[in-house]
Amino acid sequence: MMKKLIPLLLIISVLFAGCKGDDGAPGADGVNVVGTTIEVEKVNFNTANKFALTLKFTDVTKVKVLESDAVLVYVLWETIDSQTPVWRLMPQSILDVRGVQYKFDYSPIDFSVFLEAEDANFNLATLPNRYTQNQTFRIVVIPSDFTARKSAEVDYSNYEAVKAQFNLDDSKIIKYSAN
Repeated sequence: MMKKLIPLLLIISVLFAGCKGDDGAPGADGVNVVGTTIEVEKVNFNTANKFALTLKFTDVTKVKVLESDAVLVYVLWETIDSQTPVWRLMPQSILDVRGVQYKFDYSPIDFSVFLEAEDANFNLATLPNRYTQNQTFRIVVIPSDFTARKSAEVDYSNYEAVKAQFNLDDSKIIKYSAN
């Protein structure tokens, strides 16, 4: 029985090894989903601009922002040295001025960064220049389908962790001067 089975298996394996079907129609092109980082420099808050800066995404980048996208904003808090910036997630309280914060809002069309006082009677014009002049902000747009594919927890308050988790490339940051 074995003598008859071996040649039969050999013939069957040769027949199946030579079979090749149609490759099929080409599929849709893949989508390369990448987060976008915008750095807005030289932001000056004053009474004339009501301590706010509003920009349309289309004025800064060609990236279309959807309602479902995540937008994070960081303020450049300090620099340890020329190569080591310290970014803080907004809203961010100004530590030596109680009740004043850097805040932001956004829509699919635009984003705003602004100073806001908890006390409506507080005069923002009295803030020291280090909080109102020459400020730098990083706006990170993370497409919703990208965040859905990343299941690990990420510390959004840590810019470096966000950068690593979403493969953001600092060399591709879109720079925009507010002045």
